[in-house]
Amino acid sequence: MVHNAKLTVLAGLISRHEHLFRCPICSGPLKMDGLRSMICGSRHCFDLSKDGYVNLIPHAVRSKYNKDLFTSRRETSRHGLFDPLIDAIRDKIEVMVPSRSGELRILDAGCGEGSHLTAILSALQRPDAPDILGIGVDIAKEGIRLAAKSGAPAIWCAADLAGSPFAGRQFDVILNILSPANYQEFQRLLRHDGLVIKVIPGSRYLQEIRALFHGKTANRPSTEGGRTIDWPTPANGHPIDRPSSPAGRTAELFGQKFACVDIQHVAYDMLVAGEALEHLLRMTPLSWGVPEAAIRKAAGQGPLRVTFDYDVLCGRMNE
Repeated sequence: MVHNAKLTVLAGLISRHEHLFRCPICSGPLKMDGLRSMICGSRHCFDLSKDGYVNLIPHAVRSKYNKDLFTSRRETSRHGLFDPLIDAIRDKIEVMVPSRSGELRILDAGCGEGSHLTAILSALQRPDAPDILGIGVDIAKEGIRLAAKSGAPAIWCAADLAGSPFAGRQFDVILNILSPANYQEFQRLLRHDGLVIKVIPGSRYLQEIRALFHGKTANRPSTEGGRTIDWPTPANGHPIDRPSSPAGRTAELFGQKFACVDIQHVAYDMLVAGEALEHLLRMTPLSWGVPEAAIRKAAGQGPLRVTFDYDVLCGRMNE
């Protein structure tokens, strides 16, 4: 049975890495109990899903992100629209994470349907690379369920960062890509020489879609031909301060929580059409509240040159 095989693989993977987990209720160590559950000394029990993920959320939660949005984000990734961003993140990990003989552990906090983590793990796989463990966590079960069904070689966890189910100082890299952060937890989970990589949208991110649906004037693209632009790191090691914008305030807060060792501006544009365009339109919250007819009309109007604009912030623990 496919589902039984998935469960067996997941249970084996978790068993080999039990030391990474803690109970989200009492913070005690979690252990595998057969092939179906994880359990702590206080008998708090968390089930493994037949779809191939572990549910570590002890209470009911609601998420505004649904299966259709996650499906569209997965398809958007499949069409390569995030590839330059993935390449930039891979390069940061290869250059900035200290080499070690043991396993490289990467946590994607707010992984959604897992397409970013899956692509990054694949990009890092080389004959001379260390063993890599990827763990994706998200509070939205629909996203985690899709991630697990993809068959990607990672541990997928439905969990709340506010009650994180992981032991401290266990991760070499924490990814936080276009997702809310919990800096206190990141500081607890990161190894002393580890790296946090946070991606935030720039001012031109999907500006053409914003103009299409909300009548905002789109700024001119900041790049031509899909170039990637590097911003030099300021001498004081802190991120470029742009407090007038939400992205600037986020970068400023990041610099307060971590020793910011690098900031890169990744911007490119792509001509998007057909199925890829429809999935891109449905993936973004910019289409929330837009009538279905308007989305279909926009998707059917032909190719749209779309700007992708990100700030990639890399930080280490403040000593």
